[in-house]
Formats: sequence, structure tokens, C-alpha cells
Amino acid sequence: MSKNPAEQERTAGPQPWRAVRIAAITVLGVSALTWFVTDPFHVPEDVLETLDQRASVIGMFTGAAGLVIATLGLRAQLQNRPADTVPSSTATPAPRRRTTMLLATVPAVAALIVLAVVWIALPGGPPRYEAETGVPHKAVPLNGVDGASNRASMGYLNEPDSWVDIRVQAPQAGTYTAHVRYRAGDGHARHFVTVNGQDRQILEYPALGWGTWATASLPVKLNQGSNTLRFQHHARFAELDYIEIT
Repeated sequence: MSKNPAEQERTAGPQPWRAVRIAAITVLGVSALTWFVTDPFHVPEDVLETLDQRASVIGMFTGAAGLVIATLGLRAQLQNRPADTVPSSTATPAPRRRTTMLLATVPAVAALIVLAVVWIALPGGPPRYEAETGVPHKAVPLNGVDGASNRASMGYLNEPDSWVDIRVQAPQAGTYTAHVRYRAGDGHARHFVTVNGQDRQILEYPALGWGTWATASLPVKLNQGSNTLRFQHHARFAELDYIEIT
């Protein structure tokens, strides 16, 4: 089997949570920009102009690192400035500037709190069940598999009586969709799929080569709680990575 780079896994949460997260990040970015523009450190105008010039030039080559390099250079320059040209750190900002900073800081703090809540509450994606952790019969769990989740998969489902039983959970009884990540390189493959020993279906795996992982899906009727999905050889050969239930 040929090697291929690891494929990024799906981890996106429900759309409402994603919208809240995007909104919070937007508010945080605008607030940070506003707070920076108010110049809370009262950097002299000539220094700001020099910083802008250096960041623009270096930024063309190094991106965000240019701003960091320019800032470090200006720090040394400020330390060598005569004492009478360095603004006092105790100077009181103008009322308008203080108000602008306050208006920018409050939503930034609120956005950070929202992001923390979303980070905790946001689901990591649909439930995933690794095929190699299933119970095999005339099949072999494989390790060190390039591109596979956890670099492991279930292979050698090659005989008519080869199968793997994978236990999945359902919050309530109903029809779900099983998304099966697989690869097949020796032609169009098929498995018999049964749920709790019933409702046998045929799941087809288009052959895309042993170096390519893909996803095949089928509807499954699950009971509330634990269920067993059996994937049994039917035609050709397919290697299984994991199953996600949505």
C-alpha cells in the first residue's frame, strides 16, 4: 500500500456555536485594534512613524514577524533617547482617549469570556469509533498506517466470513447516518453491514487506490444506548479507519 499525508479530521461543531465563536473573535479583533490605535503607551509620533516604516519593509519578507523585529529595534532606540525626549509614563491620557480605551477594553474582555465558554461547551464533532478497536473475526488490526486516524486501521477483511464488530452509542432510538472512512485499491469493494444482527445492507466502497482515504455513508437504525455494527466482507477488499455517527 502506498503512503499518503495525514488527512485533516472533521472537528467543526454545530453552526450556532460556530457563529458565536466567529462573532466573539471579530469583537476581540476590533477591540484590540481600537485599543492599539489609542496609543496607551504614548509612543512619540516620530517613533510610531519609524515603526510603521520598518514593519512595512520587513513585513514584506517575514509577515507578522516583521512587526516583532521592528518593535525590538525600536525598544533599543528608545532606551538611547535623551531623557527629556522620552514622555513621562505618569502622564494622564486625555479624557477622550481614556473613554475610547475603555469602550474598546470592555467588549474585548466580554469577547474573551464568550470564547472561553464556547471553548468549553463546543462539541468536538460527531462520535467517532475507531475500526481497529472493534472485535475482529478473520480480520487484522493494523498499526503504523499512514493517513489513518491514530495511524491504525482494520484490514484483511478478505474472506467471506471476515468481519469486524464495532459498538456505537445512540442517545435515543432512531435513524442515523454512519460515515465510514475507508480505502480500497483493488477494485470496487463492498461490505455487508448489519445492525444488532439485523437489517443487513450493502455498503459500497469506490476504489480510489490504497494511497487515498475516502468516506462512504449509509443510514442505520439504532436503538437507544449501545448498538453493534458488523462490517463483513462481500466483494473485493476495503480497509476501515473509523466510523462516525450523525
